[in-house]
Amino acid sequence: MKSNSAGMVNQTGLYGRSREKYSADSFVLQNVRVDNSTMAAAVNWVLNSNNKMGVRVGNFINVNSINLARNNVEFSQILSSADKSFADGSGVRLGARFQGVHLLDNVNGTDLLPLLCERLSRTDKSIFFLGSSPGVAKRAAEKLMRQYPGLKVVGHHHGYFSASEDADVVRKINQSKADICLVAMGSPQQETWIEQKRHQLKVGCALAVGGLFDFYSGRIPRAPLWIRKLGCEWVWRLAQEPVKKFNRYVIGNPLFVLHLLLDKRGNNHATV
Repeated sequence: MKSNSAGMVNQTGLYGRSREKYSADSFVLQNVRVDNSTMAAAVNWVLNSNNKMGVRVGNFINVNSINLARNNVEFSQILSSADKSFADGSGVRLGARFQGVHLLDNVNGTDLLPLLCERLSRTDKSIFFLGSSPGVAKRAAEKLMRQYPGLKVVGHHHGYFSASEDADVVRKINQSKADICLVAMGSPQQETWIEQKRHQLKVGCALAVGGLFDFYSGRIPRAPLWIRKLGCEWVWRLAQEPVKKFNRYVIGNPLFVLHLLLDKRGNNHATV
């Protein structure tokens, strides 16, 4: 693989054909913006957030969020309003490849969190855990603080609260004086909640992180490294929760690929 000065990466494809991939700063995948970032740059972006500048919002864009946004205009607009939309998963990588975009990294929240915690443990910045079932955020916080001495988790709250309790939850986050808030409620609830509350929150950065606390609390084991390297972590997740994840993976993944093929076919016809 060779890179040239124009930000392109030359790769040899099937039968020895050469194809060029552009390292775009961002690209649009089925009407959803995806930012092309390295993991290191993503961690730096979170750490450099400052509440004096207002809340920075970061989402992790995966196949599920793209599928949800396709039939939900409001959710699509919420994703577009985020400050950062990181590329999460092998499906997004496949989508980037279809567009000739060289994806710099798989920036998923599960791999980002330990890097973030390690950096935070050496600073004065703090973090708040919001979401998941009662007790899960607390267990995740306790395990991470043991693993990263110096990490300041200044509060936690489960995600099963009603709209009438929103003000109390926001007050709890603000009173903790956390610099970063992780919100784990699942899509589209977590992204919607952050967007609705972003002007009330006094944190520097709010990240929508899905099932992150389940992994780090030990409630759900994560796939072995070799499965993750193959890009098949979704198979592991489906095996862990087959009923809950059936629509997301068994129906959602083929649907996403179908739309990739239809989009490519439409683009090919448009250039004829």
